[in-house]
Parts: sequence; structure tokens; C-alpha cells
Amino acid sequence: MTEFNGIQFEETDGFKDDLKKLRRKYRTLPDDIDNWKKALFVAHFTSNIIPESMGFFPLLHPDLPDGFFIAKKFACRSLKGSGSRSGIRIVYYLENITLKICLIEIYHKNQKEKEDFRRIVNWLKDESR
Repeated sequence: MTEFNGIQFEETDGFKDDLKKLRRKYRTLPDDIDNWKKALFVAHFTSNIIPESMGFFPLLHPDLPDGFFIAKKFACRSLKGSGSRSGIRIVYYLENITLKICLIEIYHKNQKEKEDFRRIVNWLKDESR
């Protein structure tokens, strides 16, 4: 677990596996994620910013509680010329009360069409124990 500006970041095993696979192709990804965490902090914890304006969208599903988001704007330096439209997606859960963010999944939209809903549900079951 890492910390940035008082916010704890946790990575699931699935996220770590995804990152390991993507890192082979996109070598700057670990540093890009650190930069992304700064943007995430600004989007969610600065009162005059709307998270959607920075590419952090709520993951809406009737079976999911509030707090799940998908980041659709992610700048990856390995994908030159794409800026924040790199195609990298990150699914995460934001726990406002404890200031904890759990990174659940990372993927490239060309390799996968949608987030893995089963992974999210399994994470929820594990967290409720």
C-alpha cells in the first residue's frame, strides 16, 4: 500500500498482474500511474473540480454501490502523441471516509472492451469479510 497526500492507495492482485503484462509493452506505465495519482487527488479532493471533467467517471451499475470509478483519460508517455487519449483504462474504488483508493483493474481498450465486472464483485465480497 502506498500513500499520496494522506490518501492510501491499495492495488489488488489482479491489478498487479494486469500492470505486469502491460508494462512489457508500455515501459513508462509505473511512472505514469504515479502522475495519474496526482490528477486523481485533484479531481476527487479539490472542491471546485468535477471529476468527470478530468476523465474520472462513476461506474454505474445497479448491483454496485457508489464509489466505483473508471478513469478514461490516462496519459501514457509510451504512447507518444496520444496525450490523455492513450486508451488505458483504470477501474478503482474510492472510499471517502477512510481516504483509501483501491486500484482494481487496468487495461487497454484495444485489448478489452469493458471492465471485468466479476473481478469487481469478487473484490467486494473479499472486502466485506
